[in-house]
Amino acid sequence: MNSIAFVRLTEEQKQDLGNQANSAGMTLSELIRNRALNQPVPSHTDAINGKKIDQLGRMLRHLYPKGKSWASAEDRKLYWKTIVELQRTSKMLRGEK
Repeated sequence: MNSIAFVRLTEEQKQDLGNQANSAGMTLSELIRNRALNQPVPSHTDAINGKKIDQLGRMLRHLYPKGKSWASAEDRKLYWKTIVELQRTSKMLRGEK
């Protein structure tokens, strides 16, 4: 970041925004920036679940059998599609594009 903007808030507003930022696992600056730019503010629960889903996707990818004899081509495509869907869902929950 190379520019600073100042915002006037009451103590109550600042405290409320601080609580929201803590709940989302973000800094106050990140929360205000995301809100001002209409970017998603994922909840802390969504961020945690997104990370866990991402871990599951990585584990599945790691366990993906190397040989082709374990399943048909269609089954392998379905397996890989599941991994891609887990990654997409994880990013969505974490507020990433």
